[in-house]
Amino acid sequence: MRNSYFINNNTFKLLIFSTIICIILSLFLNDFYLNILAFSGILTFGIIHGANDLLLIKEVSENYNFKLQFLYYVIMVVGFFLFFYNIPILALITFVLLSSYHFGEHQWTLFERIEDDFIKIFYFFYGLTIFSLLFYFNIKEVSEIIFDITTIELSDNFFFYLLLVSSSISFISSLLFYQQIKNQLITQIILLALLVLTFKTCGLIWSFALYFVFWHSIPSIKEQTIFIFGKAEKESIKNYFKKAFLYWLLSIVVLIITYYLFKANQDKLISIFFSFLASITFPHTFVVSKIKKPS
Repeated sequence: MRNSYFINNNTFKLLIFSTIICIILSLFLNDFYLNILAFSGILTFGIIHGANDLLLIKEVSENYNFKLQFLYYVIMVVGFFLFFYNIPILALITFVLLSSYHFGEHQWTLFERIEDDFIKIFYFFYGLTIFSLLFYFNIKEVSEIIFDITTIELSDNFFFYLLLVSSSISFISSLLFYQQIKNQLITQIILLALLVLTFKTCGLIWSFALYFVFWHSIPSIKEQTIFIFGKAEKESIKNYFKKAFLYWLLSIVVLIITYYLFKANQDKLISIFFSFLASITFPHTFVVSKIKKPS
């Protein structure tokens, strides 16, 4: 395929347009309003994009039992939240590693499915590079959140070396898998440059929300809609949101209950929010990886 196909792709246009708009908004709105918009996006599209996991499991399972799968799924979410609560440092590392693979895999299968199991190595380190860029350009805020969750204080050098190692291995592995990724290489370089600009220009919450909502969740909703219903047209997207509504509502209710349980710790609310987000993301990474598995 020629690169013009990828650049003219509607998803590519969405990423470019939404990112530019969000960067402009960051120049005119203060953090209070940006955070309201950020959390609104995360709590809607961000959670909804993982709300049809059970439906995805049904599509790839030969012997599907809704009650049993629902039970397994709830156990995984609750288990990871308790994991975060009791062993926060290990849970945080697990979350970052799993999410690195999840984000890297998503980014490089946005436009084209690559039939190669070994390329997962590249996906992982590319996703870790995205995390590292976000961390590096927002060191102070990230350090505070990590300290609130784990009581461990990381030096600035840690984030620098994490970025150096992850980006270096990403570059080396991109050379090894050049034949598989060459079609969309220019497109992804453009997007990576825009992502760097975003993380450098915007704050942590706004940067994360922009990536999580526009770069990850909305394209994922489109991809899942095609996988479940065979197409991503108005009616099928409407059905996707209908199917996701109850799980989304349950997630919001749980988050509200969690907020009231921990509302005395106002300084830790951001940390609690990300812990909650991590707990519902944990099983989602396995489900999406399964539907993207090479046939």
